[in-house]
Amino acid sequence: MTVDYPTNKIWSTLVTKRAYFGGALVLNHTLKKVGSRYQLKIMVTREAEADKEFMAAFAAAGIPTIVIEKIEPSRKGQANKAFWQKLAPWGMTEYERIVLLDSDQVILQNIDDLMTMDLPEGYIACSHACTCNPRKLAHYPPDWTPENCPFTSTNPHTLAPAPITPSSPPTHHLLNSGTVVLTPSKSQFDTLISAIETHPSVPSMVFPDQDILAIVYRGKWKPLPYIYNALKPMRACHAELWKDEDVKVLHYILNKPWESKEYNSEDLVEGTHRLWWEAWAEVEKEWTGEAVGGEKRRLFESVVRPVVAQE
Repeated sequence: MTVDYPTNKIWSTLVTKRAYFGGALVLNHTLKKVGSRYQLKIMVTREAEADKEFMAAFAAAGIPTIVIEKIEPSRKGQANKAFWQKLAPWGMTEYERIVLLDSDQVILQNIDDLMTMDLPEGYIACSHACTCNPRKLAHYPPDWTPENCPFTSTNPHTLAPAPITPSSPPTHHLLNSGTVVLTPSKSQFDTLISAIETHPSVPSMVFPDQDILAIVYRGKWKPLPYIYNALKPMRACHAELWKDEDVKVLHYILNKPWESKEYNSEDLVEGTHRLWWEAWAEVEKEWTGEAVGGEKRRLFESVVRPVVAQE
């Protein structure tokens, strides 16, 4: 069945290699499952475009792709090159609105309201970064502690995000780029590109794309409730805030569910992997059911199955 999607607003995610294809398929499947009116278009790099079987698998899935050019600063640092490609949607001015999602997310409730929410000119909307660092990862900034985390200040009854004021702790100005509502703009895109070339912190950034967004949009981003980008560790470190029934977008930061079918279902954090695997089972049927043609089945075996754990 052909769906008549609006052409001026899209969901988009970045997939640079086959390893994230299973995640992208689940993201697309769950957007459709919750009844979204809008289409997911996946950004791919020139390197990915050159992988003809990979591109054939996107076509078999019915997911349109957008080939993007390389974005990276001329000054080399520890920043992963691929992350900078997430800035490409700001330059896609043929669209009125893009909501940027990560391919390691599952959509649990309809989020089409993000396509029509009021967004002041020159602003983006996204959720705060959780700065609790529950795993005590050494490469995270030293001020990433529960006391400084903006979600510690979130109203647990209304879910209203912590307001950002000039006196807010530095961590309250940080954002997570898993879900970003944006209005494409050449001037904003140019500003972002200029920032990655000139800002002195770029070579040492730990979270490149979201760090540069936090700098460029300081004082100009609208905080979204955590439910639009619920980072899975928050189910434990913000248990007083997290309610399973409220979560609209579940974000599998750190280890990915498709890397192993073995996980502790009783663990507050790892137990969330069950939702991904349930969605994956539905995706797998779409690729291997009796009515599926031979070419799609072949692509499943050569492209899809190898990147999703079998045990």
